[in-house]
Order: sequence, then C-alpha cells, then structure tokens
Amino acid sequence: MKYFTKDWYELCQKTSFHLPLEEEKQAETFSEDYFKQLYNTELISWLDLQEEVASIMETAETGNRDDHNENTPFNREQEIEQFHESFLFNQACLKEELPETIVKEIADIRVFALNKATRSVINAVTNFCENNERSVAATSEEYRRYFKEASHAFDNKIVKNFGFHDCTIIKSVQNGKSLTLHLDHTGGFTNINEVTFENCTIIKQDDLLEDSWWLYEEIYKVNDKYEFHVLLQNSKMGLIDFIISADQVSFKSSKTHL
Repeated sequence: MKYFTKDWYELCQKTSFHLPLEEEKQAETFSEDYFKQLYNTELISWLDLQEEVASIMETAETGNRDDHNENTPFNREQEIEQFHESFLFNQACLKEELPETIVKEIADIRVFALNKATRSVINAVTNFCENNERSVAATSEEYRRYFKEASHAFDNKIVKNFGFHDCTIIKSVQNGKSLTLHLDHTGGFTNINEVTFENCTIIKQDDLLEDSWWLYEEIYKVNDKYEFHVLLQNSKMGLIDFIISADQVSFKSSKTHL
C-alpha cells in the first residue's frame, strides 16, 4: 500500500477520542470516591439500557412468531461483567493510543475512560484527533486525485467494479496461474461475490486471506500488468497487506458474470 497503509489505518482509529468527552471539574484531581460514584452511575445507566433493549427485542419476537431467531434474555450479571471488560479495554486502549503528554495531564485514566475530563484535557484531545483527521483526509484526497488521472488507462470494468470495502473473503482458490477470491458482500457496497485475478503473481501476503475483512484497495498499472494493493484485517484484528499483479480481472455476481 502506498496511500492506505497500516499506519494510515491506525491513524484513522485516533480521530474520535474527543467526541464522547464531557467536561467535569471533579476530573481535575484523583479521587477514589468520585471514580466509584461515576463508575456505578455509568454501570446503572448501561444496565437500564441493555434491559430496555432486551425488552424491546422480546416484544418484537413475540409479535413475529414466524421469526426463528431467539434473542438472549437480559442477564444482569453477564451485563455487569461485559461493562467491566469494556471499561478495562477502553482504559488500556486510551493509555496506548493517546500521546504520553496528554496521558500525563489526566488525573485518573479510569475517570477519563468513563468520558469525564477537564476542559484543558478535552481541548488537547480534540486538537490531537482533529490533526489526525486532517492527515487521514489529506491522504484520501491524494489517492482520489491519483486514481482520477490513472484510471483513464484502466479497463472500465475494473474502475467500476474493483471496490470491496467491508466485504469478507470467505475463501481463496488457486487454479493454475489464476486466483479466485470468494466474497461475502453482505456488509459491503457491491453485489459481486467472486473476483478472479488472471495470470497473477502474489507479490506480498502477510497472512491468510480467508475470513479477513476487506478494508481498502489501491490500483496501479506496472509494466502493462495491473497491480492491486489491498489492506485487510483478520479476525484477531491484525492488519494484512496483500499485493497481487495480474493481466486482467474478472468478476462474478450472484446474477451474472462481469
């Protein structure tokens, strides 16, 4: 990847930390009592929400007896555990992803993980996220300009069809010098479920393709061959660079060949 790199994608994940933050004067100093009070308040709010959602789902299920999907009933102890696990995960993520200068300014990272902060911390986090957002957007715009110009030399069906954001690779099948990727496009923006790279060479592949989530792609023309760069994410949240060159690409949807 030249534009939508792993570093670029990780920067994308650092653009919204400021959005849920609320200013709170008590976040200025470390206080065990305040943390416990805040944690219990947020936990009760979470439990009320989950119980309400479970009730709505149960009502909907009762009204549609032909629906064979059985929703899990509200389980208070399970939801308490889930809330705590999410809280710990969020806390660890913030410690790792935020700059050390901002983390040092936070009196209690636990309180911050529950979305309460001082005005100065909120301003610092907002500035950090907005700078990241501008950098992310600038890279996207650079690729858009490149592709607008370069695509004049690409086959029209590739320009039109090679985009599988949010699709999942179900399996990959090698057949001689061709490679076919079978896609689950349920969450994507296409009806294509197979893409075949003809007379291809795999240039880079960090990990297995199966069960990986398609994030972004780039297309190039190198020595009269197409070169496709794809950023994927596996079930363990690991990022995968996949680069393949091919003479041509064919597409298949549930309705027709393209």
